[in-house]
Amino acid sequence: DVTTHARILSKTADKPKVRWDGEKTIAIACAFTPGSCSLTAYKLTPVGFEWGCENMDMVSASPEGFSPACFERVQMLLSDRFMGFFMVPDDNGIWNYNFMGPAHRADMSYGLQLDIPRDFYDEMHRPSHFMNFADLETSAIDEVDKEDEFA
Repeated sequence: DVTTHARILSKTADKPKVRWDGEKTIAIACAFTPGSCSLTAYKLTPVGFEWGCENMDMVSASPEGFSPACFERVQMLLSDRFMGFFMVPDDNGIWNYNFMGPAHRADMSYGLQLDIPRDFYDEMHRPSHFMNFADLETSAIDEVDKEDEFA
């Protein structure tokens, strides 16, 4: 999260329309435990920004140089007085690439629209899942049509 946040801050620094302000952006961690859900907000520190821009290890559980000094915990207020909104991709609202393999790229471009996001397991997010069902049905038909050579 620190690396991704730092890279987005760095890449948008010279783009006024999409610039992220490090003092106004946070990362929210959501932990689901039996019977509860915990939300924690973190702000990137200057040390974390420098480390995140230089870090190349995106797979290790504890990359070299990472420390708790890279971020600080910030207060988060949850209230029913403030209404929010969702920005979803305008290409059929597909946002979950977990089931699509290498379909998502960091450099892909997309438009956004105000809408309600599709469910996590929506069929649009897992087209290969349904293609597997279609393959099963066609292979079953093919097997029926074949003659039994041993009969």
